[in-house]
Amino acid sequence: MKRMIMICILTLAILSAGCTENDTTDISDDAVITHLTYGAFTLQSMAVQELVINSTTVNLSYYNYENKLTARYIKPIDEETRSNLLELFRDNQFTKMDKLYEPQEGQPIVADTGTVEISLDQDGTTKTVKVDPYFHDYMPDKLREIDEALLKLKRYAAAISTEDAEAMAGEWIMNAPTYSFDGSNPVLTDHQYNEEEPEVHILTYTFNSSHGGYGNRSDQMVTQVITNHIVEIRLYNEIVESVIIDDMWNEMTQSMLDKVVEMKSEQACDQTPWQLWYAEGNINFLMEPTEEELVIAYFSTFHGIEISDFSSRSLNDGMCQYSLKIKESDAETMAEFGWQEA
Repeated sequence: MKRMIMICILTLAILSAGCTENDTTDISDDAVITHLTYGAFTLQSMAVQELVINSTTVNLSYYNYENKLTARYIKPIDEETRSNLLELFRDNQFTKMDKLYEPQEGQPIVADTGTVEISLDQDGTTKTVKVDPYFHDYMPDKLREIDEALLKLKRYAAAISTEDAEAMAGEWIMNAPTYSFDGSNPVLTDHQYNEEEPEVHILTYTFNSSHGGYGNRSDQMVTQVITNHIVEIRLYNEIVESVIIDDMWNEMTQSMLDKVVEMKSEQACDQTPWQLWYAEGNINFLMEPTEEELVIAYFSTFHGIEISDFSSRSLNDGMCQYSLKIKESDAETMAEFGWQEA
């Protein structure tokens, strides 16, 4: 009798161990993985972003706020990448994770990051894990590792080849007002991209114009002189983000760029408006900000002014001299606060 009891106990232990193992690895090779983000402050055409990974392809779709499809990218996924992704879900026990992860007490609250939902569909069932707001510090390490792997595949899906980027940029420039008016001899002189950000391409071209000026000058008095131009075009996926000629002309908005000016101010080191604002506790940073980060946030929030190249140095009697650069169009506003051009 005792021998039978021991056999039963051993049998149950083996079965129990087998069940435990299945709980952590019970993910089908045919499972479909989805990475869905929404609610973030972003371009209207990219309001909802859905990445779907099946056994053969990586599909990335963008939708606007009305849930209308605005773009779709489909790339093949090789067997090794697919297998490694499934193993990551198994090893990190995705099926055992909580359904929702939110900020815990004491953690800072971030804004405008939206929500992410990671889902695993298999055998008619769906496991979804939501992070709201979408911020890595709110995730357990194993979920963060999964999210980073999916973001890498998202970048892969959206990336365009160097050949396609050059073809797209070249066509855009030749159809743009400045070149199409009197341009000739376009030459690609530089193409920068980073394997960590394959969706971003920065290309530099040179071309000649037979007249001075920019844009379509058919209704202007123009000088007939050969002018060499340098144009930098930035692509994000298949979207032309910016086109700047000679560091002076915005070809997308057909307007001159604002001149940048340097301004200075002497103030009590511990009584600056940005320090007083921070002391009131009405703004939260993810970590203690540098003074430059605080200055950028202050002027952007209250005055809509973009700050760059901030610096400071101590003077006598608790005074400091501050220096920063702004657009020339904002100089008058800064002068009202006691800032002077350097």
